[in-house]
Amino acid sequence: MKKVFISCFFIMLSCFVFAQTNNTVDITDDVYVLLRTAETKGLCSRLSNVKPYTEKYILERLAEIEESLSEKEDVYRNKVELYVTKFFIDKYRYKNGLDLSRLNYRIENNSNSFPISFDVQLGLKGFGSGGVYKDSSENSYGYETYGTLDFYGDFGKDISYRAFGYINLTKMPITLMGTYYIGNWWDSTHDKIDLVDDDTEAWDSTDPRYIKKWRNYSVLPYSYKKHWDGSVYHLTKLTAEGLQSWPHTTSLGFGMFGELHGSFFNNHLELGVGRYNREWAEMDEGSSLALNQSAHPFLGIDTTFRLFDFISLSSLFGVLEFPNEAHVNSSAWYLYDEEWDEDDYVKGISPGITDAYFFQNLFALGMLNLDFKYVHFDFGSTCILPKRFEFGYMFPLIDNVIYQNSVGDFDNLGLFANLKIQKPGLGYIWFSLFSDDITSFKAKFWEEIWCTYAYQAGIKSIFNWLPFGTVSFRYTKVEPYCYTHPAIKVPWYRYYISTAYVNNGASLGYYLQPNSDEFLVRFEARPMAELNVGLSWQLIRHGVDWGSGAVYGSNLYSELVPGGERNSIKKYFLLDGTYEWSNIICIDCSYNLKTRKIPVVLNVSFGYIYDWFTGVDNNGQKNSSFHYINDDEYPEINGFVISAGFTLFGK
Repeated sequence: MKKVFISCFFIMLSCFVFAQTNNTVDITDDVYVLLRTAETKGLCSRLSNVKPYTEKYILERLAEIEESLSEKEDVYRNKVELYVTKFFIDKYRYKNGLDLSRLNYRIENNSNSFPISFDVQLGLKGFGSGGVYKDSSENSYGYETYGTLDFYGDFGKDISYRAFGYINLTKMPITLMGTYYIGNWWDSTHDKIDLVDDDTEAWDSTDPRYIKKWRNYSVLPYSYKKHWDGSVYHLTKLTAEGLQSWPHTTSLGFGMFGELHGSFFNNHLELGVGRYNREWAEMDEGSSLALNQSAHPFLGIDTTFRLFDFISLSSLFGVLEFPNEAHVNSSAWYLYDEEWDEDDYVKGISPGITDAYFFQNLFALGMLNLDFKYVHFDFGSTCILPKRFEFGYMFPLIDNVIYQNSVGDFDNLGLFANLKIQKPGLGYIWFSLFSDDITSFKAKFWEEIWCTYAYQAGIKSIFNWLPFGTVSFRYTKVEPYCYTHPAIKVPWYRYYISTAYVNNGASLGYYLQPNSDEFLVRFEARPMAELNVGLSWQLIRHGVDWGSGAVYGSNLYSELVPGGERNSIKKYFLLDGTYEWSNIICIDCSYNLKTRKIPVVLNVSFGYIYDWFTGVDNNGQKNSSFHYINDDEYPEINGFVISAGFTLFGK
């Protein structure tokens, strides 16, 4: 019956107008939360944990949800859920010619054997956020406003294309907290290192390296993801010299996504090439330890083989982007010049080499999914490799770990696995593990500094009192130096390459910094068809990465150097230095006026943050205890953050 219903659904849809099918939907879209909730309620079949989804895939799941809800008793909760489902189905229908409600113009041919379409769409988005704190010197606000231009369409029944560009005005002030030691110069076996050429002054291998630590008081911790690509232009200086790594003042930014995406052999093979946001191996929204939605987009090739309903094989191979964070790491690996001073860092003037020298990497990920009615299990491997053509990392039927043994130990490998036990209609529990490096299980690997890994446990359950209601809890721990890696010297580069697990300055994995843990409780529901609400509480504890109490391995730029330093350090969470405790409560809501034929979506969030610090007397000792700190270097932070945004036109 279900297959017949789905077939009829697509026949009726094609009569309305030929639908866009194989382009992906950005993972920030509300439809993903709806689909995950519906899966938990048992309203649709199991969802793939390879995101983003195509419109075709989403429409198939929505059709299943509509059928399931149509068969349920006619109560208010089911009426709202059915109305919301139909709204999202209508979202992916297209009108030929001009559609003012979406500011979209569409052209298509009338061929059923080889349909071709072309759409152009304009949009406008905005976001503003401000923090008001007990200490008024911490008060801050930032904003982003950007216009979008979207070209997309179909080329036949199997392939779709998209080019999405935007330009924005943004200001996001940040405050300097201090500096953080990330290790001595990379190669301790040589007294001098010449990174560029024989005429450039070399660094002494005993020289310590530091980065700058900044804080964004305009938003809640760990909640902000920059939207511009590369650099921004400060409006006060719209020249090449005005190109900056961060919009301290009002700045002009820009960016672009693009993709070619196809589905073949009755959806058994899905192939995409593009630059877009991704999340793989997640058990709940934003939970992945291997490739999280908080990671920045990059150009990659995505392949998924769906052999049967219960087994699939996916692989990803992409080009990572350098961080361009001169405001962060300028003193860590820029070459000094006698005529150059510290203020030039803030101005963005480089006396020598830049980030681009050290972050020239590719990324590979392979994953096998086993999905049954009550149990889901997946496992796979990741690899950060300095740029070169390695067909083995692109080939999905050879594991990355095994392949590296054949080509030499030049790359940063990782392993991950997820186990989920589920009861449709009730909820599920899960456990996730990401192993960056574990040298041995014989010793106390939870204390050994060279054992770097992250793990997570969580539970999600249905909250049946409200439409699409869920409540979830998860605990996540990211060990020191996890997602970091020592820079390496490889035969095909004259200089060192940083192979940390990062892209564009942010972790590819979980959004926490190394040496952190998090307790997270999240409630979500749709009390009305137009309104989505959420309430969350977080307690995040993180080893401080600035100042006199800084803890080794607490920043993505941290590097364990060879020799006695790494062997003498042990992990004693909360007991080996100063730790920041972030207590965060946030209420957020989204109101979709498109259900009332008004092309606007509004978003508002209200958050409270209370930060305090703890320190220890006996640094690194098992029997040490921590105590509360509130001084000039590590003051208590207490305040409110209000954020608001809008989306005008678009889907």
